[in-house]
This record gives sequence, C-alpha cells and structure tokens, in this order.
Amino acid sequence: WAYLSAKKDLLDQLKLALAVTTVLGLVFLIGQWYSWVALVDMDVYFVGNPAGSFLYVLTGLHALHLVSGVIFLIIVLISSFKYKIHSKRLTTLDICGTYWHFLGGLWLYLFMFLLFNH
Repeated sequence: WAYLSAKKDLLDQLKLALAVTTVLGLVFLIGQWYSWVALVDMDVYFVGNPAGSFLYVLTGLHALHLVSGVIFLIIVLISSFKYKIHSKRLTTLDICGTYWHFLGGLWLYLFMFLLFNH
C-alpha cells in the first residue's frame, strides 16, 4: 500500500500507510510483552526450563527484529513527511518493505517448522 502510494505520488496515502504499519508493529510488540507477562504468571522463566528458555530466546529475537523494523518505519515515516519519498525516490521505502516482508516470511517459515516438527 505504501509503496504503490509513493509510486503514484499519493503522498497522503503513503503517510497513512506508513503510520498504520508503524502502529500495528507497536501493537504487536505490546502483545508480545503481555505474552511474556503471562508466561511469568504461569511460572515459565528464562532459567530453569530449557523449553521456556528456548521460547524466550526465540520470541526475544523476534522482538528485537520488530523493534529495529519499527525504528526503520519511523525513520521512513519522518522522511515521508519531509517529502523525501515519492515516485522518484523509492529506495528507502523499498528497502524497508523488503525488510518487513523478509521478516514476515521468515517467521511464518519458523512457525510452520516448529508446528510440524514438535
């Protein structure tokens, strides 16, 4: 949505798409935090249980990648408000989109791998 909007010089749509994506990324991170709180409430800690440790490491790496992606999105969003992203300058937006799509694909693969190889 953001890329197509920028390609067509629909800059208001570009800003909206980037803002929505940023908010959804933050909401996902908040959900991950609440998941960790629920794990602690169920007495699953980083130390003591190898399965719990694996879960914290896996989801912690996911959160790290999400945080870096949200920071990248914020940088791109700021750039869009400065009119640095438009139909003639799509490189930064393209790299950001590639990062997010790779991250999504990787975690879908990992989810399926863990689901079928438990």
